[in-house]
Amino acid sequence: MEYAQFLRDVQNSGALVSEEETEGAVVSVLMAMAQVLPREQLEVLSGRLPPEASVYLRRTGSEPDPFFDGQLFLGWVVSALDATADRDTTVGGLDLTAAYTGEEAIRRAQCVFSVLKRQMQSDQQRELAAFLPDDVSTWFMSA
Repeated sequence: MEYAQFLRDVQNSGALVSEEETEGAVVSVLMAMAQVLPREQLEVLSGRLPPEASVYLRRTGSEPDPFFDGQLFLGWVVSALDATADRDTTVGGLDLTAAYTGEEAIRRAQCVFSVLKRQMQSDQQRELAAFLPDDVSTWFMSA
């Protein structure tokens, strides 16, 4: 699959507005996956992706981070979202966008997961999901 097609598939899956927004979701999800998957899983996944996408599966450390949980994973995806807004002084100054960014990050991760899963057989999907943090594994399998 070509990179442009991969991005279009993710964009269509998530009704994302722009290619930049789509690429941000793809990059953040793949980089987060690189932190938790063993090298063998990264190599298999990398072989199923366009070279332009597989570059984001490179990890700085030699081993998966044992402390990288679902919240950290989600943090990588949230970091690609534009979640800035003015404080709402009518309810005590809460940032109302913050309540929605987590749900939106999960939705975007699932859009990427959905396209990734199309490149894999079901047994490979289950094997990969077993290495993901619990919440992320659930999001991956339900994508």
